[in-house]
Amino acid sequence: MLQTSLFQVSAQEIKVQSIKWMQSDLAARTNPRLSPDGVECALVRIVVPMVKNIQFSNTYMVGEQEYLPPEYKVWVYPGTKKLKFRHENFPSGEIVFADYLKDEEGNPIPIESKNVYQITLDVPTIATTFEELIDIAREYRKNYPSHTESSYFLAAVTAYDQAIAHNDCPQAERDAIYEERNHLAGIRKMTFFREKADTLVNKAEAEHGFTSAETYKVLSGEYNIANKLVSQYPEIEGFKEIKQQVHDRLVKHPMAQETVTDTITRKRQQITGHVSFKNEYAAVPFNTLSVYASPTSKINPHQSELIGKVKADGTFQIVVPDDMKYIYVDGEKKGAHYISPDMETIHIVI
Repeated sequence: MLQTSLFQVSAQEIKVQSIKWMQSDLAARTNPRLSPDGVECALVRIVVPMVKNIQFSNTYMVGEQEYLPPEYKVWVYPGTKKLKFRHENFPSGEIVFADYLKDEEGNPIPIESKNVYQITLDVPTIATTFEELIDIAREYRKNYPSHTESSYFLAAVTAYDQAIAHNDCPQAERDAIYEERNHLAGIRKMTFFREKADTLVNKAEAEHGFTSAETYKVLSGEYNIANKLVSQYPEIEGFKEIKQQVHDRLVKHPMAQETVTDTITRKRQQITGHVSFKNEYAAVPFNTLSVYASPTSKINPHQSELIGKVKADGTFQIVVPDDMKYIYVDGEKKGAHYISPDMETIHIVI
């Protein structure tokens, strides 16, 4: 049976799902790589869900490939036309950029210096046990603050879904695993809309010109999404760069009657907490509780902001909004808890 299984795996192929020119990704400009002869390279991000040890090669690659699950980074000369790949469990193959990377008229988009391109590969998973699947999913979760692209979070959510669907997924751990999964799903949704808005901006500019009302409308929408991403996920530093880039374009538009003065949000205070019950007979499941931020010690639901959920084990991690210095949990009556600037942990007794 083992030999048959391995044969079936090896018969499955790695396929190209998509190739995109990431116009809003500034990584190749802010952290450029030069070839030995001084040429500014292009960065190719290759998203490969749940498969390690793929080797990429090309005469025009510059330096060694980098791997931060689920993404490989490859630097190439401008004008590169294809990449070869190999893996011990799959047939070798090649990725031809011109087959997928095209403009709206169907013309190939060339690989250019200081630009970023993203390849998403469809690779059959080899992992079979729950432990393997949850390890893969949590590797995504561990590295998510380094990513801004929706494809990363889609791959992460897919990995969690496979782990949750496994017959050996412990029933007692499902709520906690779902919470991890849903956190990443929330980021995926917002990054998807941000990328869609960016596409609409480029389309409007191409069809109507940068100074048009259509371009201003969709550009304003993209800025609002980028602003929310920075506010809700301050641990992802890349969102700040995206917001600044959209901000710089927006203030140049003639319809921007007022200068957009919103600055890049600083890294906010993060708190790790634990909840317990004074009366164990009054206890409810921890994962039914939410964490709220309040501008004052007085608990007023109309002035409060939902900032997190308590996990099944009674712990929580939240980011304190800049304009609020108090937090409380569902069920508290006496008052919210003051968060000092140097505080890192808190124990809340209900």
